[in-house]
Amino acid sequence: MVRKKVTPRRDAGRARGEVVSRAVFAATLEELGAFGVEGLSIERIAERAQVNKTSIYRRFATHDALILAALEHATAGVVSLPPDTGSLRGDLLALLKRVSALLIHPAGRAIVRASASLGAEPRIMLLAQQRLTAQAMLPVEQLVERARSRGEWREGVRGEMLVFALVGAVMHRLSMERAKVTGPWLASLVDMMLLGVVPR
Repeated sequence: MVRKKVTPRRDAGRARGEVVSRAVFAATLEELGAFGVEGLSIERIAERAQVNKTSIYRRFATHDALILAALEHATAGVVSLPPDTGSLRGDLLALLKRVSALLIHPAGRAIVRASASLGAEPRIMLLAQQRLTAQAMLPVEQLVERARSRGEWREGVRGEMLVFALVGAVMHRLSMERAKVTGPWLASLVDMMLLGVVPR
């Protein structure tokens, strides 16, 4: 009797449910960060996560459903305010270090690619844009209030404009220049921007 050859499942031996979902989400974020929404491949995600494609399709009917779930999972945490360093310069550096860490993380790269993808479903773009903005913008109000109380903030300057300029510079450094965001580079960037913020 000839026995039929059985191909072992890629997810054999792995726990079901949450563990598999986490592996799929992590693989989806890496795939999204590398290839964007348009280039996303379920086959590569399955290979990265070491599961069968059927394990993914059972959980997510479409590519968009998978991307939305992965982004929501990655960005579900509460945005925390950077510590009060005692100065506006220190607070901005702390904020930018956190944003920079996010942007070089697979989740951050995935959010950036999704937020700028013209081929993405509107819900995906909206979620990615909201979560990306929240990481930088939610702490701004308290950061500015701290600076005002210390006499470090000139009236008429909008906090969101400063943060957008800073974060935009970091994104350009990473994505366009393909250069590292170092401590000295961040310090020089903040020092330059502070010239337009501090009272004259």
